[in-house]
Amino acid sequence: MIKKIFICTFCSVVFFSANLLAQNMDSIINEAQRLIDAKELYQAEKYLKDVLDNGTDSLAVHYELAWCYYCMQDYRKAAEILESLTQRTDVVADVYQLLGNAYDEMKQPNRAMSVYEKGLERFPDAACLYLERGNVSYKNGDFLNALYYYEKGIEADPEYASNYYRSAMIFLSSTEEVWAVMYGELFMNLEKNSERCKKMSKNLYDTYFSEISLERNKVVVDFNNSVIVYSNSVERPNLFPEAFRKAMTKACKGERFLDIKTLIRIRTRFIQEFYRSHSEFDNVLFEYHKKLMQNGHFEAYNYWLFAYGNSVEAANWAKANKSRWDSFLKWFEANPIKIDRNNIFTRYNME
Repeated sequence: MIKKIFICTFCSVVFFSANLLAQNMDSIINEAQRLIDAKELYQAEKYLKDVLDNGTDSLAVHYELAWCYYCMQDYRKAAEILESLTQRTDVVADVYQLLGNAYDEMKQPNRAMSVYEKGLERFPDAACLYLERGNVSYKNGDFLNALYYYEKGIEADPEYASNYYRSAMIFLSSTEEVWAVMYGELFMNLEKNSERCKKMSKNLYDTYFSEISLERNKVVVDFNNSVIVYSNSVERPNLFPEAFRKAMTKACKGERFLDIKTLIRIRTRFIQEFYRSHSEFDNVLFEYHKKLMQNGHFEAYNYWLFAYGNSVEAANWAKANKSRWDSFLKWFEANPIKIDRNNIFTRYNME
């Protein structure tokens, strides 16, 4: 009986010590990040070096020191540390991401590309590495290849926002805006209230207003071409976009001008028509629209979505409907869109 008590006490002490060490390490990392964020880079460098000199061999501390050098624009020192970290068994994908970025900053794009590829071999589900690999292609003007990697990143980790953002930005400059509005809205739901989110809000507003033409005797909706060359260079029928166009065209009938209020009516009718006529293209975003409608928040959601396209109209609505707006924001925070590998949205699963 005494032996058992001793063993349990010993285990408790070990657990407590390990937990205390973890807490101390969290404090160290938090302090380093605070110094770096405050641009106190030389203080951060000294602090992290002192920690390492005292016998700590934490990968996180080494990484923060590399990040400190990266922020100093001393990319060579950053790369030296990160190269050594790639040899460790506890290496993480972020190491390959920052290492590749360091080589890219040193004007060595081929070496950067090689680092990202090696990282993907080791971490095939690392969305951040697909993003960086796509960025290299994007910088070279190879947008189709960039899209290939961004969309592979979405498939690898559908909760990682940046691949949606980069995909949407490419499609905003194409004749396939349907993918821009889908990826863009998904991005906004994953990265709420950032500067990129505000930029995307205006982009989505402008795109809807440029691609919907409400003429006296007809409605013209032009979010897509009839065929598209995918990023793997295979030409396929453009099935989802055509379904989108047909449903949107029907939803626009009866409207004479566009503002956020009329766009909300259009998008409400669109969801109803889409599920009535094209339910085979059911997807996570449109399911979320239905959930918003069922809970009485779709109108407020759209004012949030397009707020930076017409800030005056959105602000006026929120002010005049304060209780509804506040109720929506509370619900929105508690009920985010649920995207995982079981309900990924990409062009390739909408064929």
